[in-house]
Amino acid sequence: MESQFRPGFDVAPGAPPAGQPYASGAPPPSSARLLPNILRVAAIVLTFISAVVMGAARQTTTVVINDPITGVFTSLSVHTKSTYSAAYVYFVVVNVLVFCYSVVSLALTLMMSNKAGGGVSSVSLPFSVADLAAVVLLFSGNGAAAAISVVAEQGQQRLAGWEKICDIGGGFCARVNAAIVLSMFAAVAYVALVVLAMASARRL
Repeated sequence: MESQFRPGFDVAPGAPPAGQPYASGAPPPSSARLLPNILRVAAIVLTFISAVVMGAARQTTTVVINDPITGVFTSLSVHTKSTYSAAYVYFVVVNVLVFCYSVVSLALTLMMSNKAGGGVSSVSLPFSVADLAAVVLLFSGNGAAAAISVVAEQGQQRLAGWEKICDIGGGFCARVNAAIVLSMFAAVAYVALVVLAMASARRL
């Protein structure tokens, strides 16, 4: 009986015929599951550090003021805290919410990836929607905090009469800016998660 396969064209057991893709129900490659998990771990670390740094940002500075009438010098203690600004408080709340969601979503992803057949695909759409919501929250919190940081660095005399404070509270402003930068990296990680989800949906 002649062989059904031509020499040099042996087909591995379980592999699909040439020119046909793998079945949609098959689990994705390990690399395709690893990258989203790495991004979620990065988001967990970044949002946690951002919330802690912003929440703990405070500084007390002694300022010497000269009274132009009496000519007497007076020392004043200026206290600067992130909780004095509603935008900074909103920033902390947003990063805590995204941190909690990142922990839960990573745990669910790891649990479902251990199931036979790659159970992650069954919840990919809810995760994608939640990831998009995390992107919106992070960018809104970062934008609000960045706007206040610009006012703190440059002041806003014409509109509200606010003095700049970063010239006397440089350490406070440095910590606030560091928290915003870290949170922006977390937002970028979630943008990458959304893009990966869209690419996976297109391949189905």
